[in-house]
Amino acid sequence: MIESIFVSPGVHWVSFPEANLNVLCGCPADSVKHLMKKGLIRSIEKDGMTYESGPNAILLSDLKLQNGHFANLAEFPILQMLYRQGMLLPNHPNNTGAKPILIGREDLVREQMNYIFRGNYGLTSVEEIIDAGIDSEKAEEMMRLKLRFAFGHIHPSEKLLEAKIVDEGKTEISNGVEISR
Repeated sequence: MIESIFVSPGVHWVSFPEANLNVLCGCPADSVKHLMKKGLIRSIEKDGMTYESGPNAILLSDLKLQNGHFANLAEFPILQMLYRQGMLLPNHPNNTGAKPILIGREDLVREQMNYIFRGNYGLTSVEEIIDAGIDSEKAEEMMRLKLRFAFGHIHPSEKLLEAKIVDEGKTEISNGVEISR
């Protein structure tokens, strides 16, 4: 069974329940808010912990701009998956080892992975913080705090996300679900 729901202009939800795959198709600004309004992101309680449901994959638009607006703003949906759904949090019931999936053309997926990396971590070394005009003592302190929130490590996007590049032919997204152009 495939479930397809219109969320808002430029945003659709396609769910494959048997494959445990919920795809956010398109991610312009406020897509997380629109998913909440539609009830597609909601609170769940499991093992005494409350967290959110939501998508576990994003299909990027081939067009970077639609009607003068950015079409691929995957940072907030990905952060919702990693933190509010708990996919990245240690000892979380929804941390199964599965990673959020970014689907699309290679150039668009790579751009979004870079964008998400900077959105998640900001400046990622003492040197970068100093280059931004902060003194070395404060930069060291900021980096210690940053590493604490990052569970001790700054990870490249490839460690946090799964890229599914769609070129010619079929590409498996997850659990037997395939996509093609």
